[in-house]
Amino acid sequence: MMIDADLQAAFEHTFPLYEMARTRYLSVEMPANPNRGVNRLVHRRALADAKNRAVTTPNNDTLYSSAWLDLAAGPIELTVPPMAGRYWSFHFMDAYSGTAELIGSRNAGSGDLRLWVVHAGDARPAPPGVLIVRLPTRDVWLLVRILVDDSQDALAVHKLQDAITLRVAGDAVTSGGSFSATASTTQNAPVVAQPSNPIAPKAITGSPLDGGNYLNVVNSMLARNPVPGAVELLARWQPLGVVPGAMATPQAGALWTAALPDLNASIKGGVNSGARQVQGWQYPDSAVGVYGRNDRLRAAVALGGLGALPTQEAVYLSALADAQGQPLTGLASYRVKIGAGGIAAQAFWSLSMYQLEPDGRLFFVANPALRYAVGDRTPGLVKAPDGAMEIVVQHGEPAAAADRANWLPAPAGAFRLMLRAYLPSSALRDGQAPLPRVERAP
Repeated sequence: MMIDADLQAAFEHTFPLYEMARTRYLSVEMPANPNRGVNRLVHRRALADAKNRAVTTPNNDTLYSSAWLDLAAGPIELTVPPMAGRYWSFHFMDAYSGTAELIGSRNAGSGDLRLWVVHAGDARPAPPGVLIVRLPTRDVWLLVRILVDDSQDALAVHKLQDAITLRVAGDAVTSGGSFSATASTTQNAPVVAQPSNPIAPKAITGSPLDGGNYLNVVNSMLARNPVPGAVELLARWQPLGVVPGAMATPQAGALWTAALPDLNASIKGGVNSGARQVQGWQYPDSAVGVYGRNDRLRAAVALGGLGALPTQEAVYLSALADAQGQPLTGLASYRVKIGAGGIAAQAFWSLSMYQLEPDGRLFFVANPALRYAVGDRTPGLVKAPDGAMEIVVQHGEPAAAADRANWLPAPAGAFRLMLRAYLPSSALRDGQAPLPRVERAP
């Protein structure tokens, strides 16, 4: 159908709210999740694999800890333990999915901090000796990343996770717990509008393409997380049913139900929306993670890369085609040639394999080798005498032993490669550093 410009703009502005609410539901509301609840720090104890489908484009390099904060409860105190020189970050995302604050090894060294997290409008003084973190919305997603070298190193990271504490000021510590298998595999669970909002419905069972459900969720989120600069936009979208705190009318719900398939298709670019081509790789827009008024990019990343870090922290480069411009497919075999100098990252780099889902989301591929990424910490990779190496990318297991050691398994069909570089050099951020070539094998 022909999409009205105002409807397109309203969707791009509100979809990140919907996607944050969907993700929040899996952690906070879904009955099958035993660790549900706000202001509760929950730890993932194992690296993400093909079974994890709650959040698109996961990494296989860091262990995550996660908390959905409700700053209406008052100041929240977080403690960061000493991180012993490894990469770590505390990524605070506002209700619109943007990076509101980012504290980690890049700007806070080895940790050993106390953080006092408050809503920007909260003027209460903080105790001495803490770092104040002021955030613009009531609802906040905190995503903690800590680098893991291997399965043995994971045990050390578990101790670091356990040393992180979170408490609402004056309350008992509420740290601990782990992500449930049910929660991490329920990608298509229905979104429920926030139950603490008195106008929100008690339950919604419609699909993500249900226009009435969509409006109820985003209107509830808009009421909880108002942004003064959006007042004029919201007034313009009121005839479309975008009204903070309001329930969808049947007419508005029908309008959105008819339009949502095309609207969803319009943002399938993910982190590569607005990307430029550099040495065969798609370089993301420098505004990823810190979107400003770029609602189109914000919505695209919310669909295809929710939780993406800003470029000074990490760059995400992806390839959908080989060096000759042919689409990547498991029907062919490829060699990804990485020079002796590796990738220009101060923390670490990895090359991950993703299957592209019909809705635009990206997830790891089940494979017999249980390998979802290779990088500068992958044991057993075969390198040339000068340090260069070739990663073998194909669906079937290679015959040669050296190729098996360097194998990154692909799905049978279309796939995407993603090169992550954490704490990238300025040359890498600017597209001036050498990058691997993806060559199709004869």
